[in-house]
Amino acid sequence: MLALGLIVALALPAGAAAEPVVKGKTHLVLDQALATALRLGGVRVSKLGEATFQGRTISLPIEAGEIELDSGLGSLQQEGGSRLTAGHRAVELTALRLDTEKLVLSGRINGRRMQIAGFAGYRAKRNGFGDTIEITALKLRPAAAATLNRELGRAGLFNPRAPFASLSSSFKPQFDTVAGGALQVALDPLTLTKLRAVGVTPLPFEAATIATEPPTYAASLSSGAIYPDLRGGSASVDMGIRFQREAPRTVVSWLDLSVSLDSNKLSADASLTRAAATSPKGTTPIAALDFSGATARIDPGKRTVSITGARAMLEPAAAALLNEAFAKAPGQPVVASGDPLGEVSLWMTGR
Repeated sequence: MLALGLIVALALPAGAAAEPVVKGKTHLVLDQALATALRLGGVRVSKLGEATFQGRTISLPIEAGEIELDSGLGSLQQEGGSRLTAGHRAVELTALRLDTEKLVLSGRINGRRMQIAGFAGYRAKRNGFGDTIEITALKLRPAAAATLNRELGRAGLFNPRAPFASLSSSFKPQFDTVAGGALQVALDPLTLTKLRAVGVTPLPFEAATIATEPPTYAASLSSGAIYPDLRGGSASVDMGIRFQREAPRTVVSWLDLSVSLDSNKLSADASLTRAAATSPKGTTPIAALDFSGATARIDPGKRTVSITGARAMLEPAAAALLNEAFAKAPGQPVVASGDPLGEVSLWMTGR
């Protein structure tokens, strides 16, 4: 197989779209002075639901969100919450939502939705495929501070002018947009022998020829999405493969190849050309991909995924098109559905 370093990978422009967040955790660390005041004031802090509480830190699982990974702009919704208890009085803080565009932490205080705290800014840094957002100083909104003091019966305990907590959220997106990489297709020698027997030659379209036997073609990715857990994803190239016979002149074209890791299919924009007439067949799966013998590698630090040596078997429509174009006579197919097309390898780098 070809080493990735030998492929000229195209660096795609980084988009500004927010990516859906699938897992992560937010740590809310109470300010030391406030934690001391709570203890001296007889206020006890405990967890709710899926949250945990230790020392001054309330840890909350992230249940949903959308974040633009480069800038950190977006929102995160947390599960669980915390309870403040003073004697027979109690206050519950739940449904916390961090919004880095509006610079606010909102939620529910005893069921009432409100803005709980604001912040002047934040720091976002990439952490593997994901992100970490850090806020050094959250300050309570006046209405939230007044509600907490009233519900707990502790006038002046919560001060909107003083730091309330610091925050750190680390999370991973469902997918990362592809920023570069390559797709490689190595044609199967046995199937190629069948095609050559009827005068057919493969020709690359907008692709680099990596090897001649078996013919192996590669091109830079034009778009795609990486799923860090490999439970999905996609990649597209502008390259294609044409199977051409000179006499009579006939061409089967599979252009704009794309790989789907959701359906495990290799697809293309297919067409059949005889003489000067071209018959478009539309975008269709041309091969089923078998990853059972392939090698997959994930490098979160470099945000890369590679899959090498996936077996590609002709789909019924692809085999039918080749037979329509090149069969010597009806009932004498050149290839069959399930015949090996070759091996597909894919290298993907996230933004």
